[in-house]
Amino acid sequence: MKQRCALVVALLAAVVGLTACEADNPARDARAWVVEKGDKYVALGDSYTAAPQTGDNADRSGCQNTRVNYPHRVAEAIGLELLDNSCNGASTGSLTNAQQIPSIVPGQRRENPPQLDAIDDDTDLVTMRLGANDYGLFARIIQCARNFEGESGSPCSDLDASGDNSLDNRLPDVRANLDAALAEIEERAPDATVVVLGYPHVAPDEGTCDLLPVPDDDYDYVRRIIEGLNTALEGAAEEAGVTYIDMYAVSEGHDICGEQPWVAGAPIRPNGATAWHPYAAESQAAAELILEALES
Repeated sequence: MKQRCALVVALLAAVVGLTACEADNPARDARAWVVEKGDKYVALGDSYTAAPQTGDNADRSGCQNTRVNYPHRVAEAIGLELLDNSCNGASTGSLTNAQQIPSIVPGQRRENPPQLDAIDDDTDLVTMRLGANDYGLFARIIQCARNFEGESGSPCSDLDASGDNSLDNRLPDVRANLDAALAEIEERAPDATVVVLGYPHVAPDEGTCDLLPVPDDDYDYVRRIIEGLNTALEGAAEEAGVTYIDMYAVSEGHDICGEQPWVAGAPIRPNGATAWHPYAAESQAAAELILEALES
């Protein structure tokens, strides 16, 4: 891989105060890149990369990846040949196995090919943000909000506290899955630059709000899920010697409850997004940091 040392991309001055109102093209000045115009870029990810309902869909695959998500912004800024394989509902298992997704024909389903099928010796850049759908980790947040709204205590955390499928038991499995994924990318594209992204804040560091209707004492549980995923992603990136972008640090104050949220709650604010998923502002911020990381 071109990036041999682990790099944690911190919050940069250019990103402070970034909002969805900024220009769609994140290339604000002349830059030199470690990849070149026309290079092959493969984006791997789930709905937090696909960014459903933030813009027009890129294709009719049913994956709901949009033309304004961070892979498209990065590709446009540099002039890369993009294969956006991000897909709503994808897990690390979707890298090597076909993913069953709803068809555009009601009542039918179709197979999305394994995301890693697009990676080969000619691949120059790979970005990846995955893990939230492994073992239903992110779904636990949504189910908590839907099933325990208005309750007191910490019923979601209490329900999760024991058993083989508990958060604490599954996070090491997520890390193992990510290690295997990055090793496979290295095998298929040994000369590619690889960038791993973390997940943004969903819950605020303090306080609660109606847009995230989990029991008050389960806000810490929501934070533990996202922080645990990010620890796994950062550790896997460091082990593989590739770039890690800390979207959790960058998105502080932009959680569901924030005045300028990067993640939609339920009901969503009228900015265009899917409940519990990123607004366009998060994609813009991610693209900015990827471009900073790719500066030569």
